Amino acid sequence: MIFTIAIEPDIKLVERLTFLQEDLGKIITSRGADSRWIRPEHMHVPLLCLGTRDDSELPDINQIIRQTAAEFPTFQLEISGISAFPSPECPRLIQVDAHAGEILDEIREHLMDGFRAANIGFDGSAYRAALLLGRVATKAAKITLADAIHAIEGLNFGQSEIFELALYSSELKESGPFHQVVSRFFLQNGETAPAKSF
Repeated sequence: MIFTIAIEPDIKLVERLTFLQEDLGKIITSRGADSRWIRPEHMHVPLLCLGTRDDSELPDINQIIRQTAAEFPTFQLEISGISAFPSPECPRLIQVDAHAGEILDEIREHLMDGFRAANIGFDGSAYRAALLLGRVATKAAKITLADAIHAIEGLNFGQSEIFELALYSSELKESGPFHQVVSRFFLQNGETAPAKSF
């Protein structure tokens, strides 16, 4: 299992992103390719990837996340902008950008300090806050989404108040990656969050 610490947008924002998936899916299909989209209940913005970890490490991992969450207040997450990797002219991954000022970097740094102290490994490479929407699978020659990406690259998809941090596990199965939330940790005053429901 690969473990990742993440934040999750609220249901209203997720619904807007599912409409975007539908629109892009039609464009991709019309250009002769397939698309595989992240399910609404699994949409998240990764903060820190811990890689493959042993279950015996979970108590320490949970404790570090719990302590970090308690240090930070709830905050507003904004989703705006869209990009394709490696490029819109040869898309493989489609994602939208996440913005929340400096707090995402501050939470990430706090988590990394905790994991260093506990000798638990993590991916400390350069970070860009983004939410993965899906993948493009071409059947033959590459397709381009440059025009579609350019038409919506400046759109703001909305804001969401973030009440908690989530620990995700992911496992690669024959049907594709399988994600699930292992545990959740309230930020300061996060107990007032509405219940999640999809």
